[in-house]
Formats: sequence, C-alpha cells, structure tokens
Amino acid sequence: MIVSALTERFPNDIIVSEEDHIHKDATTKDRVWLIDPIDGTENYISNDGQYAVMIGLVVKTTPVFGWVYAPAFRTLYFGGQDYGTWRSKDQAPPQRVGPLKELEVESVARVIMGFRDRKANPWVKEHPKVVLVKTGSIGLKVAKVLENEADVFVHLSGKLKTWDTAGPAAIALGNQLDVGTLETDDLPFDISKVRQECSIIMGRPGALRWSRTYLKEPGKVHCENGTNN
Repeated sequence: MIVSALTERFPNDIIVSEEDHIHKDATTKDRVWLIDPIDGTENYISNDGQYAVMIGLVVKTTPVFGWVYAPAFRTLYFGGQDYGTWRSKDQAPPQRVGPLKELEVESVARVIMGFRDRKANPWVKEHPKVVLVKTGSIGLKVAKVLENEADVFVHLSGKLKTWDTAGPAAIALGNQLDVGTLETDDLPFDISKVRQECSIIMGRPGALRWSRTYLKEPGKVHCENGTNN
C-alpha cells in the first residue's frame, strides 16, 4: 500500500522497501524513498507495541524528511531539516517537538542500544557513564530521545540497513539532534548499498562528543565515509 501510494504520487522517484523481492538500483535518481513497513518484527510478533512503520526520503545522500508511526500508541512523528519535528497522537493536530538541552560530556547518559548490539558490546552495560534504556524499533528509540526519556541512541556494530535509519535520522535532524557516527559529523547514505557499515549515533546535541569520549574503542574504525569532525 505504501509503495503503491508513493509510486502514484512521485512516479519519477526511486522507491525501495525492505520487503521488495529485488531492491531497485537507487543510484539512477537523486530522490530515493526508503521504507520499512514493520520495524521491530519480533516486537510485532510478541505484540508488545514496540514496533513502527517508517518512511524516509533521501535526496542526494541526505535524509531530508521522515515519518515514524507507532500503531500501538497511535502516535506519528515526522519532520526534517528546515521543517522541524512534529508529533501527532490519535490523529490530533500535530504539535512541534520542543528543543532538547545539550548533553554535557561529563554527564551520565541514558543510552539506547539494540539487543544484538548490547550482546556484541557487553562492556557497555558496565560503563560508569552509561544507563541502558531498552525499547524495540529504531524509530521508537529516536522517539524516546525526542520525548526526553533517553539521551542517545547508539549502534556500534554496524550493518543496519538504510531503511532502518533514513526516517529516524531525518526526524532527529528536524529537531537539531546530533546525527552521525563515531568518526563523522553526519550519517552517510550511500544509496548504491542497502547496508550502512558504520556506527550510528542519534541523540541530544552533544551526543556525538559524549559518545566519542566514552564509547569509541581505541584503534577501531567504525565508519570510513562522511565528514570528519
């Protein structure tokens, strides 16, 4: 349904969905839509509410607008750079999400990491500057930051797909959150690939500096593209 509607409305754009049998070559156009119809499949199966529908629009490798809808909570987040970030619950008129205070580098931070990433990096849970916060969908992880229920979403192990991050990244940028990696000040979207082989950080202003101070393992390169700090 999402692919059909977007194809009808934007016939000249490339539309890529996680559920496609064959993913289209996204390098032939500047505008690419990235869709994850159910982000958090295991959460959906367990019916715990921690899943979302996510759509992101990438223009010339930059996420410019995104939508994250949490059906169980009837809440929609949407926005992008130059548009702000907005929230609508139960189809009520949207309200703009307020700005967040800077995360000071000496602070103890509420960090969201996925289950597999926590398993691959068990040392994080013992870190004195980290309080782990758990939730499902990546879109809802970023929503927790927007709602001031967490400070930073971190993925250290790489290998997230572009449809996992395009919508949430655009929404985060709309509220002037930090979006980047442990090495770069932006999050590169190489549309010739569907996988991002890099660490990913989205959080309050100052989250990049905080993460590089406490979560960067010496000698390990987490991403090789983007703009260096």
